[in-house]
Amino acid sequence: MTHTWKRLLSFGFTLFVLLSGFTNLALAADDSTQTATATISTGLKSAAEGAYSNDLTLTEFIGNLIQVLLTATGILFLVLTVWAGVIYMTAAGDDTKIKKAKGMLVSSLIGLVIIIAAYALTKYVVDALTTASTATTG
Repeated sequence: MTHTWKRLLSFGFTLFVLLSGFTNLALAADDSTQTATATISTGLKSAAEGAYSNDLTLTEFIGNLIQVLLTATGILFLVLTVWAGVIYMTAAGDDTKIKKAKGMLVSSLIGLVIIIAAYALTKYVVDALTTASTATTG
């Protein structure tokens, strides 16, 4: 068995042991979690004096979903930028690796700019829709 397969098997076994331990902890949980959540929610409501609400409108839900997806995409582009930097730093003068790294850097930076612009636009639209859909009494 090669060294790579041994590492892969040991990593898989370690991951299995860790996940099975967390599963047992999750299965062993009782209803005290519900009471803790209810206690926290009650405390938040009393601290906010009625301003706190866990009711979520459709526009807020869709806005939150879009923001989460844009954040995940932004993280992906950030990882690509770091990976391109690693390729560039380890190129050791190889022109093909340098061109590849520069291309990845340019592409990921353009992607980050697009994601930031999309996030800002989404945030503005969702805030405007939330404000417009909330009934105000004067």
